[in-house]
Amino acid sequence: MDISGSMTKEKKFLARSFFFLLYHFIRSKYENTEHCFIAHDTKAAEVTEDDFFGKGSNGGTLASTGLDKCLDIIETRYHPSTWNVYVFQCSDGDNWPEDNEAALISAKKLSDLSQFFGYCEIEPREIRSKWIQMSSLSELFIPLIKDSFKIAEIRNKDDIWLAFQRFFGGFRE
Repeated sequence: MDISGSMTKEKKFLARSFFFLLYHFIRSKYENTEHCFIAHDTKAAEVTEDDFFGKGSNGGTLASTGLDKCLDIIETRYHPSTWNVYVFQCSDGDNWPEDNEAALISAKKLSDLSQFFGYCEIEPREIRSKWIQMSSLSELFIPLIKDSFKIAEIRNKDDIWLAFQRFFGGFRE
């Protein structure tokens, strides 16, 4: 999850609500699972469940750091030859332009390694800054879309369930 400064309290609430639903869905359906929680701004770290659902930051955004941390964890602990890997990322889509290529490369690697990668762009209705030119990760990730890589947008609480349906069925493009 993106915890950068652009992720306002409202955006973090929506992202955490999605992850809370996801976490409880997985725990109710599967007995033998392991979860990793990664929080990032310009740096990424694997964090505890408590920190994930409560940590904040004021830094900028380098999305590749979170994606690369996920790749490192998969490589060291959850190799796809022995694990089913599912990746979910929530961000407001802001990313420093100089990081776009690295973020796209890392997202493609994650998509290729995992059974499924779901990207949620958290975008409550507000005016984006006219002073800083940021890119939207959902626009960047469009070439990756396939059955095992989907993008959903969450603007309000009702969209959380729609994103969940898009990722897990019941909603087709």
